Amino acid sequence: MESWIRQEYDIEAERMKKNGRYYTFLYKHQYYTVIPVYGRSEAELEELQKMSNYLISKGDMTVASFVQTKSGKLVAYRNEQPIVIVRTPLLPYARNISVGRELAKFHQRGRTCPLPLVHCRRIGQWKELWGKRVDQMEEFWKNKIAMGMETMFDRLFIESFPYYLALAENAIQYVADTELDEEPFGIDYATFCHERIPNSGWVEGKEQKLPTDWVYDHCARDLAEWVRYLYVKKGHHSVGEIRRFFRDYERQTPLSLFAWRLVYARLLFPLHYFECVEGYYMSDDEREKQQYVHMLQSIIARSREHEQFLASFMDIVGLSSRHLSLPKVEWLSYSLSR
Repeated sequence: MESWIRQEYDIEAERMKKNGRYYTFLYKHQYYTVIPVYGRSEAELEELQKMSNYLISKGDMTVASFVQTKSGKLVAYRNEQPIVIVRTPLLPYARNISVGRELAKFHQRGRTCPLPLVHCRRIGQWKELWGKRVDQMEEFWKNKIAMGMETMFDRLFIESFPYYLALAENAIQYVADTELDEEPFGIDYATFCHERIPNSGWVEGKEQKLPTDWVYDHCARDLAEWVRYLYVKKGHHSVGEIRRFFRDYERQTPLSLFAWRLVYARLLFPLHYFECVEGYYMSDDEREKQQYVHMLQSIIARSREHEQFLASFMDIVGLSSRHLSLPKVEWLSYSLSR
């Protein structure tokens, strides 16, 4: 890879190593990261470059900037794989504020960006994107039933899908109702968000903020996905951490009722289930497939606990004490009394 980087970028890759998700190296007191970018269009990457430059201009030294090839392009190809390289100054990155507060500052800066962003835009599209994903999986599920169960995962998927389909449909309806019932405020403008914030190493101090992780969406996307990550990882032991996360975020940026409802809608959508099923059937690695089997077994086994978490979310984050109320999903409420 070092010779390929020299050829494409005229950069000498010193001390290249795998660091977390990607290969990294040092060059002239700069820290470089090599990132495969399957699934990202050239137009998206150009917008991500503008978003990165904007944050850097606002003084965020933890944001990586794109490096152009010798021919002035953002993307280079190695064995037909599209790759970008980003860099940051060689500064020690240690967070001295909480994830909630740093995320709020990140969102504040992104919300004031005057650039027209179209290709990375996801705000207002959740219903359509989720609906499409649900329809595709429902069709796949019907085909699996017709073909018959061949593996343990097939059986788990076939038996569990109707439940998670209903949960997904509740989430889609919750977004629709929110958009009809609530008036958005300034906090609800689109901002820089993450495709999946738990995958971004900066939240654990392991890497800089990588623009290839971003989309342009409502802040509720990041808030809900971080809460989902904490809950899936720690179960009911995550309650204190979730409270602190929202407390720290709202000290910087208070949320509107519209935003709270979108957070809840996104938590209702069983993304962890969908990603598990998709991951299993897309994988060719037997060890990886076995991990997905264990993951799905855990998701199904914890379904009642998950219902109780969703049903008690308002109390967990302290909305009730602030006289804020989210519409209830009636059937979830029954799980608290069971």
